[in-house]
Amino acid sequence: MQSSPGADQPASPEPPGLSAAASDFSASAIRFSRALTGLLGLELRESGWHALVLTALGIALLLALVFGYIFLLLAAGLAVVKVFGAGLMSTLLGLGLFHVLVAVALVLVLRVRIRRPIFPGTREAVRREAERLS
Repeated sequence: MQSSPGADQPASPEPPGLSAAASDFSASAIRFSRALTGLLGLELRESGWHALVLTALGIALLLALVFGYIFLLLAAGLAVVKVFGAGLMSTLLGLGLFHVLVAVALVLVLRVRIRRPIFPGTREAVRREAERLS
């Protein structure tokens, strides 16, 4: 059936107000957070043992590297003593002093590098989005 030109048209539904939209958004955000948390819990349950094994292997690797480095330094010190006839204590003291100087140099480099911002592109994008939304 066609409507006549003078007939009243049904009013279009009004868009939801700000409070309804905010309520819908917060409900959606809560559902999303719950789903994400549930997924994280599921993945942790499934991969928890694997992560524990990887952590233990990583710690064992670090310990092996540290002990290997210590024994390598002792062998190098004993080689210097044998080849050059230097005293064992002075050789080990020299190796220790060398490592302290390397550590100080690394601390100075770290102090310079730590002041440089991390992820500058992401930080700038977040700042622009915050300005656009406000």
